[in-house]
Amino acid sequence: MLQANTTKEGLIYLNMLRVNSGLIPLKENTTLSKAAKSHAKYLILNQHNGHYEEKGKYAYTGKTPSERVVKAGYPSRVTMENLSLNTKTQKKSIDNLFSAIYHRFVFLNLEKDEIGLGDYQTKKKRRIKRAYVYDLASSSISNLCNREHTIGNGQYYMKGVCNMSEKKIPRVLFREKKSLISLQNDAIILYPYAGQKEVYPAFYNESPDPLPNYEVSGFPISVQFNPSVYQNVKLKLFKLYDDRGNEIKNTKILQANNDINHLFTKLEFALMPLARLEYAKRYKIVFEALADGNKVKKVWEFETLRLQYHFFRIVKDKVTLRVKSGESIVLYMVASNPNDLLKSYRASGGIKAEFLDQNTLKVTFPKRKSSAKARLTFSNNKKISFIIE
Repeated sequence: MLQANTTKEGLIYLNMLRVNSGLIPLKENTTLSKAAKSHAKYLILNQHNGHYEEKGKYAYTGKTPSERVVKAGYPSRVTMENLSLNTKTQKKSIDNLFSAIYHRFVFLNLEKDEIGLGDYQTKKKRRIKRAYVYDLASSSISNLCNREHTIGNGQYYMKGVCNMSEKKIPRVLFREKKSLISLQNDAIILYPYAGQKEVYPAFYNESPDPLPNYEVSGFPISVQFNPSVYQNVKLKLFKLYDDRGNEIKNTKILQANNDINHLFTKLEFALMPLARLEYAKRYKIVFEALADGNKVKKVWEFETLRLQYHFFRIVKDKVTLRVKSGESIVLYMVASNPNDLLKSYRASGGIKAEFLDQNTLKVTFPKRKSSAKARLTFSNNKKISFIIE
């Protein structure tokens, strides 16, 4: 498995996901990377989370992402930004953002073709220790801003597109350049893509939150229609099945007419499982729609992450397990409700534990055998006892 620990490896991993989904790869732009790095530094130095900066704070370079890319020297203000905090690797950062539906759509944008990646970290004892920032933009719009345009009668013009915000860009050219990029992509983008493996089974929270009453749910499945190919899409069917062919009915379908944050376009659709998916399982999706009057049907499969350690699926509040000295195991504590998270734990008996997510822990036992029972006690009163053999 690729471990993305540098921005170069991070871009390779991100582009692998894009290309397998039907999108062109993103090219790295050093100016955008400068802007991304500056914001990552701001987030760490000010212990802040979000896309906005406050003038007068450490490392301030601009209130908004568009202001920061212009300050770094980028010709266009038309940009999108993703960021994540406190992930151990850039690969994990990217995976987390793909599990969050609004942030996924940023990475899978059909009208962007270049990106800047920046990260910053501190070894000091801080709440936020590492930040990853991604700024996406369009080279064709950037080139448009570098050109001079003759102002004539009978044309519509746009302002606020370029670094000089008063510069006027012909609207017809702006739309043409956006289409030049989107037409290089497939007509329909699926995620997880067909045949994808190691898909993380859970979605937690993002801001804004598409499922405000759920602290944990399943990995979203999304379908996007290319705006340079399709104009109007009417959803007919969107279903999820497990590996036995049983429909998973505890889901919610999000689209433009019911997205509470009004961020979905009329060409974007997502099926949100309202409970976590299972580890190491194959799932099938069936999607049907009318696109500009023509029937579209997509059927595909993906597989969730298969953990490399001895795996225990825990559904009861109190369990005793027999384990071997020196081994590592994974405990998946099945959530009893949408807000059932493991926020903290106490460990005894010389065992070491670390969160893989807020329902899953990796536990390592001491090499010596113990006659005493080791134990994990969680904040939600669940208890796991271990007999180390």
